[in-house]
Amino acid sequence: MAVRTRSTRGLTLAVLLMTLAVVGLGGTVLVVKLRPQSEPASDLQREIQQWEAAVDEAPGDDWAHAGLAMALLVAGRDGDATAEFEQALTLNAKNWVALYQLGLLTRESDPVRAADLLEQAARYAPRSSKSAPLVALGNIALARGDAEEARSVFRRAIADAPFLIDPHVGLARALEQLGDAKGALEQYREAARYDPNNPQVNEAIDKLEG
Repeated sequence: MAVRTRSTRGLTLAVLLMTLAVVGLGGTVLVVKLRPQSEPASDLQREIQQWEAAVDEAPGDDWAHAGLAMALLVAGRDGDATAEFEQALTLNAKNWVALYQLGLLTRESDPVRAADLLEQAARYAPRSSKSAPLVALGNIALARGDAEEARSVFRRAIADAPFLIDPHVGLARALEQLGDAKGALEQYREAARYDPNNPQVNEAIDKLEG
């Protein structure tokens, strides 16, 4: 059982971390829902069936439920995915993928719970993966107008993964709201180091330099 659990956990994390890498190389839109790329319907249904079989084989395996939930997200079945992530947390309250995804899924309906879930996800995520839930948490702080809290959270995200542009852009936005144009410009320039052709970052730099 331990071997199979580690294998299931690895498959789930591989999907998530591959998508995290794409986000890191990609844009400044602050944390997408981290779904893998769309697949042909037949392939996707087969993947869902495989995860359902894994859950049937080991209903007490939180990573099997998290893997099924990720596949359901790809299929656009957010309600079913939410139920599977919730089940994963019932089995293991430290499953950071389930915590993170539920935090994203509940950002609009329950921002208070979402913030708590994302904070826990950052606590339990492995090193260099803490940044994603922290960026999402920082965005929630910005949305409620708490730029000081956002600044603190984005700095934590940068400490975890300084090579991602999203934490730098988030920190820059927080600093702008706090009236620190010089600090914001430094963060936008730092983001440009990792994505020099990003139009949003370059536009922000031009605006602050002008």
